[in-house]
Amino acid sequence: MRTRLLASITLAAACAALAGLGQSVPALAQGSLPAGGPAFSHFAYSRVQVTGDVSPGTLGSPAAYTPAPCWVEPRFTGTNSYRAGDPQPSATGDADSYWWWFVGQEPALAGVLGRIQGLRQAVNKVFKARQGGAGWWWVPSWISAGISGYACAWGLVHRLNWSAQYLDYQFPQRGGPDTPGHTIDGRILADLARAELALPAIKVFTNPAAGKPSDVNLPVWVWVNYAGPEQPTDTASVPLPDGSTLSATVTTTPPRVSVAVSTGLARRYNNCGATGSRYTGNATATPPCGVTFLAPSTGGPYTITVTARWTVRWSDSTGESGTFASPPWPAPVRTGTTAVTVREIQAIN
Repeated sequence: MRTRLLASITLAAACAALAGLGQSVPALAQGSLPAGGPAFSHFAYSRVQVTGDVSPGTLGSPAAYTPAPCWVEPRFTGTNSYRAGDPQPSATGDADSYWWWFVGQEPALAGVLGRIQGLRQAVNKVFKARQGGAGWWWVPSWISAGISGYACAWGLVHRLNWSAQYLDYQFPQRGGPDTPGHTIDGRILADLARAELALPAIKVFTNPAAGKPSDVNLPVWVWVNYAGPEQPTDTASVPLPDGSTLSATVTTTPPRVSVAVSTGLARRYNNCGATGSRYTGNATATPPCGVTFLAPSTGGPYTITVTARWTVRWSDSTGESGTFASPPWPAPVRTGTTAVTVREIQAIN
C-alpha cells in the first residue's frame, strides 16, 4: 500500500554518512517509542487544536499522564504535492517543501543529503509525479518544538518503515489501523484533549463558617463552589485535506462530592451530590453533607477534606467512544480543606 519515494536512498546509507561525520542518529530512531514520553507544554508542527475548558499547562505537568508525543496526520492533497520553484523548505507549503523542511530539522542529516549528487532532482521528480493525484500526504507531527518531540517524530517514521522518506502517500482515510497506534485518529485526539482538560478548583464552605468554633455533637454543614464549569468539556480536532474535520470530545459526569475528617471521633454524612448541602437554618438538623464531631479538638483544629470526583469519557466524530481509566490517567479529582475548632459544651448543674 505504501509508495516508496526514493527506493535508491536508504536509511542505512544516511546513517552511515552521519557516522562518517561523527554524528549519531536520534535515539528513538533506533529503538521503540515510549508509551507516554516526556512532558510538553504546547502543540507544535501539528494542526491539532484543543478548544473548550482547557489548561494547556497541564500537558506539561509531571504528575499527568502524557500521550505519545508524536504521530502522523494527513497534511497535503495530491494536488498540493509540488509547485514550480521547489524545493522551498516549509512546514506549511506543500508536500515537497515539507519533505525538505523536515529533513532540515536535523542539521547533520540535512548536510549529508545536501551532498548526495542528484538527490534534489530525484526528490522533486517523485513529488511532481504525484501532483494532481487523489491521495493524501501523511506527515510526522509532534508536541513541542523541542528536541524530544522531533526525536520522537524521527523515530516514528523509521519505525513505520518509511525508510528515508519522511512522508507517506496513501488514499484518503480518517485515521484507523493502517499504522496501528500512530495514525492520527479519535483516540489520539481524545488523549490530547484529556491531557489539557481543566477540572475546576473547589472552595469549601461550612456552617459554622471557617474561623468560628463548632460544638461537640452539633453538625457542621459542608458545601462547595466551583471555580469553573461543574462539568468541563473540551474538544481536540484536526482538519483533513478534503476540508472535513476529525475530532474527539471529552466530557465529564456531574461531580460526586465526599467528606473526610482528620479524626475518627466524628460522624460523616456523605449524601453530598455535586455541591454538598448549604445550611438550612435548623442548627439541630442532620445535614445530607457534613460532619458531627464527637469530641473536642483539644490537640488543635480538626481538618475537613472535601473531594470532588468526576468520570471522564470521550467520543469521536467516527462514532468511537470510551472512558479514561485511572491509572494510567491521573484520577479526575479536586480537593479542598478547611479547619474546624470544636468545643465541648459545659453544663451547669
